[in-house]
Amino acid sequence: MVKISALNSQQRLLQLAKSQLGSIRSVNPATASDAPEQQGNFSDKHHLLAARSGAASSAALTLAQRAERRLQMQRERQQYNLESIMTLALEYCTDQVSTQDVDPDWFQQFCELVLEISNKSMQQLWAKILAGEIASPGKFSLKTLHTLKRMSYKEALALQQAVNLSCKTRQDPSARIYFGYIRKPSLWRVLTGKSRAVLNLNQFGLSYPQILSLIDIGLLHSSEIESGELPAGQVLNWQYQQLHLNGTISSKGVVLQYYKYTASGAELLPLLSSQPNQAYISALKQLLTGIISFS
Repeated sequence: MVKISALNSQQRLLQLAKSQLGSIRSVNPATASDAPEQQGNFSDKHHLLAARSGAASSAALTLAQRAERRLQMQRERQQYNLESIMTLALEYCTDQVSTQDVDPDWFQQFCELVLEISNKSMQQLWAKILAGEIASPGKFSLKTLHTLKRMSYKEALALQQAVNLSCKTRQDPSARIYFGYIRKPSLWRVLTGKSRAVLNLNQFGLSYPQILSLIDIGLLHSSEIESGELPAGQVLNWQYQQLHLNGTISSKGVVLQYYKYTASGAELLPLLSSQPNQAYISALKQLLTGIISFS
């Protein structure tokens, strides 16, 4: 094992790749002439897919030769994906340098998991993870890597929508998605029907099927979370994107409801750029006006 000295993040990544993989070639995924996607010039999509699988080989080749050609093309695609992600990771490397080295077992599993990642957006996400791990070894668990491996591009978009609705509080800095509240039953609330209020998150870009998919792959907890009864007079300090909200509980027996990220979900959140949803935060404030006095 080659000892990785105290270098900057890019040098450390290059040395890690050399010690574990032999080397990587600097790749520009958008222009690389040997990209598997650019081999051949077929106008018909079916012919293109057949070429990528190795099935559209010369008729002169035997069945065994065609199988060998398909396996060779697969290995080339995997190597191209790996090198593309390594090159992207170099761009995401920061000046932050840790005194610790990246766990070689972690890096080996990372390389195995990205071999079939060809979607460019997903490659960027994996590259950010590698750059983050170089800067701070141990930041991303192997469990998170395997969770991300299960994630489709569609599920990645769902996670992005969830990030756009995520808040934190000073009392608990873990991100969560607030959607409603419950008040302990009383005769007046039973008569008026005002014991519970919820937001339809679908109106703000996060549908219930998306929530279920994030739960299924282990990024959100499997059930809605309740805050526990909050006493009247308790001060809440929320941060939504760059907006700070301060409020005081004005009603007794209040319980806030939210979705909470798992440990893997929390590790992935900082990798995504969030877009504030003003309609969501305005609707949330209006929903909570009866129980929280905002300053």
